Amino acid sequence: MGPVRGNAVLRGDLRARSGSRKVWILQAVYLGVLGALVFLGLPPELGRFAESHETSLYIAVVWVQVVLVTYCASACLVQEIAVEGEKGPGDLLFAPFSPGTIIAGKSLASLVTIAFWLALGAPLLVLATAIRQIPAGVLLPVAALIAVVAWGIAQIGLLYNVLFEAEFSRILAHWTTLIAVFVGTDALPPAVRALNPIVATTAAANGTPPVAAMGAYAALGILCALWAHERLRRVAAA
Repeated sequence: MGPVRGNAVLRGDLRARSGSRKVWILQAVYLGVLGALVFLGLPPELGRFAESHETSLYIAVVWVQVVLVTYCASACLVQEIAVEGEKGPGDLLFAPFSPGTIIAGKSLASLVTIAFWLALGAPLLVLATAIRQIPAGVLLPVAALIAVVAWGIAQIGLLYNVLFEAEFSRILAHWTTLIAVFVGTDALPPAVRALNPIVATTAAANGTPPVAAMGAYAALGILCALWAHERLRRVAAA
């Protein structure tokens, strides 16, 4: 899918996102919501941690993380959130970039953004685990799960950006997908209900990350990226 090292699309997207006022506002909202949850979960005496090992606060924080990180990652790729200076895949075809370079750059930019957002929220997540005296060893599997889920769904947004020219169609398809993933999958049989991101993060937060669900979202992301690449290649050849 094109060279990854020195990818100009990747550099351009990261530069645009790092300087975007919209992205900075989204990050502030994200941290504000996480911070409010942690603050509300503090014990009455701020000088001591809660004696209870109740995980509700910690699980609420990871729920917010998986929802907000997934939405922002996919909304940026579908261009529902228009980042100043960031061009869509179709526009980049007019520049000297191959379809492979465009798709690889967009996918990697999404992954880097997801990792950055998880790093931003990590101190608050650590504080939430400390308040509830939860072993810090669960943090890495939870972060890995959120990253895989967010990246996989973000690639659907990238595919929609390539398939649909009309902004309304892209946004409609995007929200239909988000509702199907976050709400519709909750009605699945128990054996596959871990495909629901909320159920999956709850399991990971309790120390049993659903490996099969992670594999499914990774495979979905790869499939959508390959489909977007093929579609973009045909547009470029037309």
